[in-house]
Amino acid sequence: MGRLSFLVCLANAFSMVLAVAVAAGEDALYVCGAKGVSVRLPPDLEGYASDQQSRAWQPPPRGFYFKPWNMIYATHAANLALRNFQYDPSLVDDSQPNGDINDLSSFQIPGNDTVFTTYGVDTRLTLSADRLKFSGTGIITGAYSTYNLLAWGCDENRLPYYANYATATELTGTPAGIDIMSIEDTGMDDKTFAAIRDALVKLGNAEITEMARNLTKTNQDGARRNLDRITTCDDYCKTNQNMREIIGA
Repeated sequence: MGRLSFLVCLANAFSMVLAVAVAAGEDALYVCGAKGVSVRLPPDLEGYASDQQSRAWQPPPRGFYFKPWNMIYATHAANLALRNFQYDPSLVDDSQPNGDINDLSSFQIPGNDTVFTTYGVDTRLTLSADRLKFSGTGIITGAYSTYNLLAWGCDENRLPYYANYATATELTGTPAGIDIMSIEDTGMDDKTFAAIRDALVKLGNAEITEMARNLTKTNQDGARRNLDRITTCDDYCKTNQNMREIIGA
C-alpha cells in the first residue's frame, strides 16, 4: 500500500470513530462508571501542588456544566435540610459563551411544597467552568464562594454527574462543603458513588477526607417531578427576597 493510500485509509478510519463517538453522545468521550472516576484537590487546598493526579486534572468538555442538575449528596446541614434541590446554570449572555453564568437553584423545605429560589452570578476562573467565583445578588449581595469541581463524568447508568467543593460563605454562615449533582433525582449508582468517595479520601487532604466520609443522600422525594423546572430568574427573583423565610434576613 502506498503512503498516500495508507493516509487516506487512516483518515477514513478516524472519521468513522469520530462519527460513532458523536452519535453516542458526549459520554462516549470518557469512561462511565466506577472505572472512569477521576478526582482532584481544589487548587487552593494543601497538597494540591504535590498531588500528580490533581495537577493532571482534565476539565469537562465545553457545555458539560450546562445541564439540569439535581443535588443527590451533600455534606453540610444547610443543604441536607432541604428537599428536591435542583440547579439550572445558564449563560448570562448567550452571545458570550465564555462569559458569566446564571447560578440559579431551587428547592422545597420539609412540610412545605412552595418552591424557593436562590440566585447569584458565577464568574469563571477557568474557561471550562470547573472553577467559579459565586457572587450573591439582592439581599445576599456580599455573599461569595469559590466553586471547584472535584470530579465529573457519567455513572454506571451513563448518567452525567459532578462533585463540587464550595468554600465557606461568611455572609450567610454557610460552611465549606462538598455536594454531588446528577441529571436524575434518583441519583447515581452505589458503585460509582463509592468510587468517588474513596478516591477523594485517598487524596490525603484532611478537610476533603472528612467531608467525603460524611457525604449523605439529600431528600429527593419526587414532589417536583411533575413540575416545570425553574430555568430563568426575573428581576424579583434576583433580589432573593423569597430567601428571607429560609435565612431569617
